Amino acid sequence: MAFQELSGQPMQTAQPAWRTAAGIAAKLGVTGLALWLIGARVDLAGVRASLAAASIPALGLAFAAFLLSPLLGGQRWWAVLRGLGARDGVAEITALFSAGTVVAQLLPSVAGDGFRMWQTVRRGHPLGLAVRSVLLERVFMVLALLALALATAPLLAARTGYTGAVWLCAALFAAGLAGLALLATADLLPAPLLRVRALRPLTEGAAATRGLLLSRWGVATALVSILSNLAFALAAMLLGHALGLAATPSDFLAIMPAVTLATTLPLSFGGWGVREGLLILLLGRVGVPASDALALSLLYGAASLLCGLPGLLIWALEGRRAAIATDDPLPSAVR
Repeated sequence: MAFQELSGQPMQTAQPAWRTAAGIAAKLGVTGLALWLIGARVDLAGVRASLAAASIPALGLAFAAFLLSPLLGGQRWWAVLRGLGARDGVAEITALFSAGTVVAQLLPSVAGDGFRMWQTVRRGHPLGLAVRSVLLERVFMVLALLALALATAPLLAARTGYTGAVWLCAALFAAGLAGLALLATADLLPAPLLRVRALRPLTEGAAATRGLLLSRWGVATALVSILSNLAFALAAMLLGHALGLAATPSDFLAIMPAVTLATTLPLSFGGWGVREGLLILLLGRVGVPASDALALSLLYGAASLLCGLPGLLIWALEGRRAAIATDDPLPSAVR
């Protein structure tokens, strides 16, 4: 609805309210069921003991590593916007990205993306550019994650015994590259396909996507995306050190790309439940008790939420100042 008001054009692809509600209810159900099953099978007293024994200075260092996530994410999205022709400041974009990560932790991940699109339109950009920038930032991030998962899949297989990870990651990475190629060349399809209404959003943005990929901003986005995914493994490793887990840095490097990839799927709220189950399963293969793995996962989720709060606060304060300056009250969605 916000996009309709801001763009001045009807959104023909908007989902019915009942379908949106059903999707939210399904994700709530998956999240709740997964957490309930985990809680019923894991020694919660052991989880509390693991959390109580954690090193506070080491937890502080781990949280500092988590702050890299919104900072690198903001840089990544800013590079995409620059490659598409926008001229926004990196600080403002980083604050918006941080706010979006908080929304994605509390609601389905697509809500965080929708929030960023809406805020981009509010900054005066066309709706098409807003959607394209968020989509391409996501594509770059997932492709970098798949590349890292593929590179570490042999290590994951060696440490956990899941030999099929290599072939699965290879297939997903090839599919991701094919999808990116389609986004960049959709306007070069045969004329009959160009007239297909469903392909029109792809064809209209193909030239801009191609320009981004061939520019220095595309290279910068790819490099920052790889660093962002490595930062996830670093943050988890530091949390594991704070908890005294019997897992090596190579274990986290092997496991975290697979866990991060699973939590990007729109199955639950912010990956809650999915992340916990996978970390218990995979860390259990390297000798980490389920209670310690669950403590790690809970800290990981909490830190992921908290690291976006500074950006959320900056965005809220800037929005309020702008509203006061224009005598325009903040929209209810912002409040």
